[in-house]
Amino acid sequence: MEAKMNTLPATPTGFNALSPQQQKAHRAKIGVRVRAILGQFWQDADTEDAVQAIEIEGWMDVLENCSHSEIRAAWRDYQTDANNRTARGRLAKPDAGAIRAIILSKRPKPRVVKPAKVEPKPEPVSAERAAEIMEEIGFTPRRFGGEG
Repeated sequence: MEAKMNTLPATPTGFNALSPQQQKAHRAKIGVRVRAILGQFWQDADTEDAVQAIEIEGWMDVLENCSHSEIRAAWRDYQTDANNRTARGRLAKPDAGAIRAIILSKRPKPRVVKPAKVEPKPEPVSAERAAEIMEEIGFTPRRFGGEG
């Protein structure tokens, strides 16, 4: 039976590769961007600050493994997609999952990397077989010394 391969990268990548301070700064920048995105929807709803903070935190959790350029591009794509408009033509309020789905759809699909096949080592040639091969090709070794 084939051994189960470890599917996780050997070294941390993305958000997990950042130091705790970098993670905090990354999440804070996401929070600022989310506040800007959702601000237009909160103005109409008169949303309380505590509710806004909880909503921003949820977005940061969902998007922390995304780069800022990915988030920015996904927001642009969301705004320009006619399917994200109400019947009156107003932009529908997005959720973090919608933005994340756009990001993931644009990322290259992961490829399965199969381990290289290890060729079995050939059995060593015995001294008798080596002598036979040499005789077959007409090679006669010289013998030095011994007679004389």
